[in-house]
Amino acid sequence: MTSLFHFYGTYLAGLALNIEPRTARLLAKYAGQGVLQQAPQTRLNWHSDCTPVYPIHTGCSDSDINNLGPFHCKLAFTHLPAFDEHKEAAIWSANCVDGLALIKQPATQLNKSQLTEVPDLLTCQPDSRFARTMLNDVIFKARYHHKVQLMSEALFGCRLYVYQNTWPLEHWQALCQCWLATCYALHCWQHGQPLKLSGSDWQMQKNARVQYIYRRLCALYPKMIKTPNSVSRERLWVSLIGDYTYPESLESDSKSPRDLAFLEQARLLGRITKAGRIQAINEFKQSHWYMFNLAASYHCNWFAQRLSERGFKQFDTRQCLGFDVV
Repeated sequence: MTSLFHFYGTYLAGLALNIEPRTARLLAKYAGQGVLQQAPQTRLNWHSDCTPVYPIHTGCSDSDINNLGPFHCKLAFTHLPAFDEHKEAAIWSANCVDGLALIKQPATQLNKSQLTEVPDLLTCQPDSRFARTMLNDVIFKARYHHKVQLMSEALFGCRLYVYQNTWPLEHWQALCQCWLATCYALHCWQHGQPLKLSGSDWQMQKNARVQYIYRRLCALYPKMIKTPNSVSRERLWVSLIGDYTYPESLESDSKSPRDLAFLEQARLLGRITKAGRIQAINEFKQSHWYMFNLAASYHCNWFAQRLSERGFKQFDTRQCLGFDVV
């Protein structure tokens, strides 16, 4: 999915559902932050009491799926596996066509030559049941899980980034489908209702406002493809969103560019020195940057457990931010 879509597509979906503009914009920033933290990252020297801060890697800028990046971060953030769905399709294909020997092996019996490659069972599929289960994990745990409650917006925004990445980049039809799915996911999060794990019988099809904006987006996106640069494409997004919010809501809520806003807020709240020392650790932990990275760390550790349960222990996606929430 495109970097502009993660922010503007999520923002527009929130506005379509009449989510308060500031909340919609914050969720969109969390979804867009995933793009900004793809490897390679600019190294930070931040630390507190000799404990360094490690920004979470949320993917890689290259498109080689066999290069999974640091901590196998592509699997966790940009190529989320569909697991059983792909397995069912592959087994059916194996019965019809010779080959696909890997599918016939239990996941725990992968040979050494396959440990550095991505098994077919870990193929990403758009809008998979597992991807919706991932979103439901936030919705369910926000009711009772203290740590998730503290970062529910950040975690849901982070996982919207992961969810949206299951759609392919190259087809504008996929982007429009992804936008509708984002609306559905936000609707469920807004009302504390779990997503259905399959099917397209969404309440979004009955929402006149969502359907109207969906048609406008579908009509606009072919123009985006023909637009030569990202600045011009961003203007098209802004012009569309401007019809559904106040002009001041489109302006950055800090003096920094959007791609630096989280970092600058963290620097200010944490009173971080030029040497990187975080002088106000409790205030630093209130920053959107910290909340996003805490959520991203939770996500990739949660995903590592799901991989382990399915026998893919060789792909350890766990990452540590360096702090635990107090």
